[in-house]
This record gives sequence, structure tokens and C-alpha cells, in this order.
Amino acid sequence: MTEDMTATGKVETLTLGPGCFWSFDAVARRTPGVASSVAGVAGDAGPPPDYEAYQRYGLNPQKFVEAVQLTFRPDEIAFEDVLALFFQSHDPTTPNQSGADRGSIYHSTIFYADDDQRVRSEKVMDLVRQRLGRDIVTDLRPFGQFVEADPDQQDFYNNNRSEPYCRAVIEPKLRNLGLDVD
Repeated sequence: MTEDMTATGKVETLTLGPGCFWSFDAVARRTPGVASSVAGVAGDAGPPPDYEAYQRYGLNPQKFVEAVQLTFRPDEIAFEDVLALFFQSHDPTTPNQSGADRGSIYHSTIFYADDDQRVRSEKVMDLVRQRLGRDIVTDLRPFGQFVEADPDQQDFYNNNRSEPYCRAVIEPKLRNLGLDVD
């Protein structure tokens, strides 16, 4: 189990690739029970792709994806509820795409830290398939590494609310999920 003790009790860490990390970071920061949310890239061992080279040439040899690493308190929000929020906040049926963003860095991915997270993730993924009545493309991969994004990418929504992407994409997503936009 990936639980640790803090001054406030048990916490668990989960790394999720929801496509665009800006949106899911905003969702996570407004979710009761989430202690921290960090935007970055996650993937296999080896150096993460150079973002500019990736954007220009599509280079992503270690299969890194934009990701959010969450620390949450399981006594306040269950692992399965974190995954439900993950699946509600993006389209898990479209490969390598998050809205208008396209490329393998935007692929829907769950990075499990241990066998318990893998098993629980598989169960949630099966429920999502049943609910949607179709297959999902979300990858389930062992956690390799997480590289935190630059500071200007952290808490992007709160720091850039006047940006068109924040108003047109993130804000409606927050409202649809019943989360505070203020």
C-alpha cells in the first residue's frame, strides 16, 4: 500500500495522466481530501522527452505523458473516488488526445505504485467500460518516474484565469463536476 503518515493522518499518492495536466490539477485542487496536486510528466525510466523536441518532432521514446501526482487522505476520499473523478474529467476513449491537444504525451494513463493500486485500478476501469458501454484506451502502467513541471505550469487555472483556455475549457469542466470556480 502506498500510504504514509503525516501530521494529519494517512495519505496515499497516485499519479494520473489525464491528457492535459492543467485541467486535472484544477479539479484536484478543489477536491476535498486531496492534500496536494503537482503537475508534471510521468513515464518509464530514463530522461523525460525534451518538450520542445516532442512538440516539434513527436519524440517521446520513454512514453512520458502529462500527469498530475496527487497526495490524498483515504479517510476523506477513497482511491476509487479519485479515479472516478479522473475518468469524469477527460475522455478515456480517445487515444493520444486531450481536447485540441494531440500526441502521445496526452494519452490517458494510470500509474500504479503497487499491486494493490493496480488491482483497484483494474476494477474501476472495468466499471467505466461498463458504464460507457465501450472500451477505453487508458493505459495502466507501473509507476516509473515523475518530473515536476516548471513553476509557471503549477496551479495554472488559479494563476491564469483570464487565459482563454482557462475560461473555455477548465472553468466549464469545474462547473460540470460541481466544483468551485472561484
